[in-house]
Amino acid sequence: MNNPREFATHLVDHYLGARLDAAGSPAGLRETVIDLVIDALPDRVETLMSTQLELLTNGHRSQLPDAYLADHAAAEDALQHAAAGLRAALAQAGQLGNAQSFERGAAARLRDDPRAALRAELARIPRPLTRPESLAWSLDPAPWFSDSHQAAKPWPPPGSASVASLRSLPGGAMALARVDDGPHVGWVQIGLIERQRTPARRYPDQPARQLQIVVGLEALNEEPPPGTLPVSQAPWQLWTSPWRRLGLGLTTESASEHISATNHVLTALTDAGSTGLIDVPRPRTLNGLGLPLYVLAPAASVVATLGLEPTEGICGFSLSDAAGEALVCRQWHGHLVHDGNYEPLMPAVAGADLLLRPDLFTRLHDTIGASRCRAGVNVHHMSADEEDGALDAEG
Repeated sequence: MNNPREFATHLVDHYLGARLDAAGSPAGLRETVIDLVIDALPDRVETLMSTQLELLTNGHRSQLPDAYLADHAAAEDALQHAAAGLRAALAQAGQLGNAQSFERGAAARLRDDPRAALRAELARIPRPLTRPESLAWSLDPAPWFSDSHQAAKPWPPPGSASVASLRSLPGGAMALARVDDGPHVGWVQIGLIERQRTPARRYPDQPARQLQIVVGLEALNEEPPPGTLPVSQAPWQLWTSPWRRLGLGLTTESASEHISATNHVLTALTDAGSTGLIDVPRPRTLNGLGLPLYVLAPAASVVATLGLEPTEGICGFSLSDAAGEALVCRQWHGHLVHDGNYEPLMPAVAGADLLLRPDLFTRLHDTIGASRCRAGVNVHHMSADEEDGALDAEG
């Protein structure tokens, strides 16, 4: 590489920038991490990463593999080594503070925290076929390319036109899909999010393209504003901590009253995902490796209304009540790409959904009221041409 410092700076900003910002950008930490990464470049990054790419891509490097590579490892290792002496370094610069509170605060922001990623892996399933009937066209993960003939298909996908102007699916709660196989047969899908992304292709030339689908249960007195999203934001700890301990200011009674009387989005995107929705600012994300693209959760008012608690034992994203497992978030992703030389690249698909036990859905539906229960939807597509190349830069 021609400029090691420039490359090391890029790695630190790309992999660690959000965490350094969340920690308040302590004086000298970023610079120290960059210096440590520069020292690691010749052997631990260049040599090891070259070997990794040869083994994981079969020699064709049109797209980085879905793996933890040496460049990420070197940046993480440099951060942990530099942060280990952070309090001592700040003390030498005259910044003194309570040792215990400083260590706890710094660790919470800078540590490698694998909890959400581990739960996501436990929640991972093969890509399901469960989705509302009006979105069945999106089950084809590559509606804009023909893999066998290299012939361009219409863009955007033809089926998207049928829902492009909709903000709620016709039929209210009846529009929500139900699972028809597996351990959750009959459960209601109260939330769905999926991104299908086709990387740019050099021959035949095609721009990068992206399709995003969002479905979420809502309690509304009237049609929601066009272009808005049927999801809110929530902390991922709704999956791991009893809701009464999260300081949400809710009771079962107040949550039920809120759902029954006010406009309310009942599905949420949590801060455990590695990215956010199109046109929606991201909350501060968790630290750690292997985070899925999206992690959904029910709104806190749903958890309180139904009296749900985190499922005991080792599990993915799961809440239970006295009758057993009650609500789950499933995860899926697939990087359906080949060597990319002459055949079109297939898109990477990643998604998540929320499933609610049928008896609890009936209870929640009765609380909302049949006339207020809506299946919100938002379908968004874009390409590099439309966004002036911005899509290619997305993570």
